[in-house]
Amino acid sequence: MENLELKLYQDEKVEELKNKVNELLQLDGNKLCIFEAPTGSGKTIMVGEFLKRLANPIDREAGKQFSFIWISVRDLHDQSKKSLQKNFENDFRYSYFEDLQNNVISKNEILFLNWEKIYNVDRVYIRDNERGKNLSSIVENTKQAGREIILIIDESHHTNLGPNATRVRADIAAKITLEVSATPVFRDPDAHVKVHFEKVVAEGMIKKEVAINPE
Repeated sequence: MENLELKLYQDEKVEELKNKVNELLQLDGNKLCIFEAPTGSGKTIMVGEFLKRLANPIDREAGKQFSFIWISVRDLHDQSKKSLQKNFENDFRYSYFEDLQNNVISKNEILFLNWEKIYNVDRVYIRDNERGKNLSSIVENTKQAGREIILIIDESHHTNLGPNATRVRADIAAKITLEVSATPVFRDPDAHVKVHFEKVVAEGMIKKEVAINPE
């Protein structure tokens, strides 16, 4: 596959995001980073490139390894999975819950979850079963293996309010939570990276006269 060519603003913001997250990784405790980017700016591609650069062993003096959990609403986690597989085919392992092996998220593996299914009536991801396969045990096993968990909450403005949202974050207790949205709801994040609408228009990704999310 040919190397993915990013627009200038995409490359700059990916690098800014990587640098800020690397800074947060050196601090104690779990940290929240907001990635704010307009609809049509290529959010998924930018986040994919950020994850690729973050996990690059050449940049990791401390030898850190990562596992990723990507949560989104409706069927957007499917769309994100397809987009990332197309553009970063050999950089990550892409899995749904049932694809995980040995009840653990492996190095550079992205687990894609549907937000509505986490705490729905079936509680598919969090209930105990005969194989001990549930989200809590998978998260614990992954941390025990010595990897940092990065949680990506896509379209986070749909999900970041209410008790379930708090519970998801508490249950996963990721080292870094990256909330991705065009219209984020701020809660005093530890870092904030913003892609400005004007830069996206200047690169021809969005026409200025098109109204995006007018509401």
